[in-house]
Amino acid sequence: MLFAGPHAVELLEHWTALGTELALPAGHLHAWATEGRRLIRSWSRWPRRYHDTNHLHACLRHFEQVRGQLRHPQAVALALWFHDAVYWPWRAGNEERSAQWAVRCMQSAGLDAAWRDEVREHILATRHQALAASPAQGDTAWVLDIDLAILGQPEAVYQQFERHVRSEYRWVRWPRYVLGRTAVLAAFLQREPLYLTPWFRERFEKRAKDNLRHALDALAQGRVL
Repeated sequence: MLFAGPHAVELLEHWTALGTELALPAGHLHAWATEGRRLIRSWSRWPRRYHDTNHLHACLRHFEQVRGQLRHPQAVALALWFHDAVYWPWRAGNEERSAQWAVRCMQSAGLDAAWRDEVREHILATRHQALAASPAQGDTAWVLDIDLAILGQPEAVYQQFERHVRSEYRWVRWPRYVLGRTAVLAAFLQREPLYLTPWFRERFEKRAKDNLRHALDALAQGRVL
């Protein structure tokens, strides 16, 4: 096998099924499969500890739970596949580069401009910027809630998430990390509501706020959960 990482086989099967749903011409199927393997390799690459194939797999699992409520489920699936396809913690613009990769892939697969624009919008929204002033709507809101589902997971899962994020940023000195991570978590905690869709809000909002408070308390005490 030319790629590794947790869930690699299952992910490739999902990618293949997505190509079938998109009704790609036969001539595009080999390139589509090659792109799927390339994506999985990228999601498996150092220094990822959280933003890896486990995160992608979890996102797709949540996607399958809500796909019946989505307007364009295939576009949401594509956005999830690509939203962290490029991830270097020390560089800005990862979402932009991920969106560019998605656009190139869709162009090669023969998907039209409307598809490319929609998926690109979903991916860029995962920067999670300025949502309080202009909340995302429609399928973009679902993409964002899926991406943030980790915040509302059971305590042990959330604690591992915080440890993995710290590992990805282990090159950042501790005082600077505390300042940056505190700002990120506090911004999520202050959102009312945190989740944009009722489905996620009902299931994860309370636990997510509790997890965020505990993580902030731990940072104030000089430790990671």
